[in-house]
Amino acid sequence: MKKIISTLAFGFCLFSIFAQERQVSLPKTKYNLAVIAHRGDHTKVPENTIASIKEAIKSGADYVEIDLRTTKDGYLVLHHDASVDRMTDGKGNVKDLMLAALQALKVSDKNKPAKKTYRIPTFAEVLKTCKGKINIYLDFKDADVASTYRQIQEAGMENQVAVYLNSISQYKKWRSTAPGMPLITSVIDGVTNKEQLSFFLSQGTIEVLDNVYDTAMIATANDNGVAVWLDVESDDEAPAIWNTAISKGIQGIQTDHPAELVKYLAEKGLRNGLGRNITQIDPYAKYRNKNYRELKNIKYGNAPDDQNKFDAYIPNDLKPGAKVILYIHGGGWSGGDKSEFPKQLIEELAGKRGYVVASMNYRLVKDTMNRFPAQIEDVKKVIEFITKNAKKYKYNGDEYALMGGSAGAHLAMLYAYGHDAKKQVKTVVDLWGPTDLTDKSIRPDGSDADNTVIRFLGEKDVNAQITKDASPALFLNKETAVPTILFHGGKDPLVDVSQAENLYKKLQNLQVPAQLEIYPEEKHGMSPASAIDVFAKMLVWLDKYYPAN
Repeated sequence: MKKIISTLAFGFCLFSIFAQERQVSLPKTKYNLAVIAHRGDHTKVPENTIASIKEAIKSGADYVEIDLRTTKDGYLVLHHDASVDRMTDGKGNVKDLMLAALQALKVSDKNKPAKKTYRIPTFAEVLKTCKGKINIYLDFKDADVASTYRQIQEAGMENQVAVYLNSISQYKKWRSTAPGMPLITSVIDGVTNKEQLSFFLSQGTIEVLDNVYDTAMIATANDNGVAVWLDVESDDEAPAIWNTAISKGIQGIQTDHPAELVKYLAEKGLRNGLGRNITQIDPYAKYRNKNYRELKNIKYGNAPDDQNKFDAYIPNDLKPGAKVILYIHGGGWSGGDKSEFPKQLIEELAGKRGYVVASMNYRLVKDTMNRFPAQIEDVKKVIEFITKNAKKYKYNGDEYALMGGSAGAHLAMLYAYGHDAKKQVKTVVDLWGPTDLTDKSIRPDGSDADNTVIRFLGEKDVNAQITKDASPALFLNKETAVPTILFHGGKDPLVDVSQAENLYKKLQNLQVPAQLEIYPEEKHGMSPASAIDVFAKMLVWLDKYYPAN
């Protein structure tokens, strides 16, 4: 199992790594401290074989950790490495070999030659072996989510499997395909303290984190109803290593020596561990105790599907004249969704400060459909809709703060500077948004930036009128400007930092309140540490230029 998901780029440009779902239950275990047999119990037999799984069952472990891959002809099989070179008498990658060829290979650890013959098993064989005997910790290496879940269902094993994720895309696919499947992941690079972990966890739901060693961070995970399982597997595992892990207050241990660990825990009376029993935490309590109400999929226009819908977050104690904050999602004008607005911000803005918060969808560019100015027309529609209903629901429909990420930030600025005829927008929060699409120097031919803009506009010429019409900076003058705070990564490869710098200079020259925050090492989005700083400075800005009361 991978220790750290270093390949996960923290997607604050999407505003969330995870979709906003409710937690689900882990497979049942007899004891509170889960013992996970790493690749099966492979002390005597080769890893990821039926024999190692049977040894894990015999050991008394609660879970067997296995690695799932796909053959060239589409079969799901167990194998840790991408290639078969280390653990078999063959050569090549699993994905390039047919099932028949793989099963003809002899599995054997070259450091521990086996006398018996062992084969690479199919996932179907594994499910049959484990059913009713041991839970599965499924390290999802390289496989199709729908096919995997279908086999789990066919085996009647939905309540005996938890899935370890190796990428954000895997999370999204599992949550959409099997929303009831418990998920495990590692904390991404950059999350090093409890505050950053709290932010990470606020973006959605994970049932287990592995390899969180700081006790304060473990407590934070547990406070959020998330279990922590530590990896201790090695050839020289011993009670001292196990005791160190257990003393941190965790809920599970992954080991290369499950039989010895289970025996030790039983002898020392530690089978339930020293950590909190997460299974006793009510996973719905935090939803019942929210200080705001959610109104989902409010229709403001006639576009198909969910393109003209928004979500609203209303304080439980709604004050007459409460101010509105409208968030516009990013995604290159062709992707993204209103659900990306982070829960942590919703709780702060709507739950604690009393703003009415709205997060909108808009028409997305698809092939040649819905090109600009469809998106800015939708921003206008949603503001008109919210304004129209203000008296009925007793919030302030005459003032708005617009906030957006990437393409959404572009739309927020463009509306504020170029389309706000009633002067309702009082401030803009720009999160790495493009400001001047006519600047060819930052969108060279063939670049992602250039291709994205061309797809959005349907026009290559930077001097074309539509390119000018889509450039917020060109509308900015003394009459149209509003206080604006800009956040940007210094190494943004998609929206060059000069876009924010140039707009900031123009705001300064106009003597309009403005603040520019550049994070030198960040790209298109923010790491957890930077995201927390963004949140803090954003709130200070709102307190000054758009106070809730």
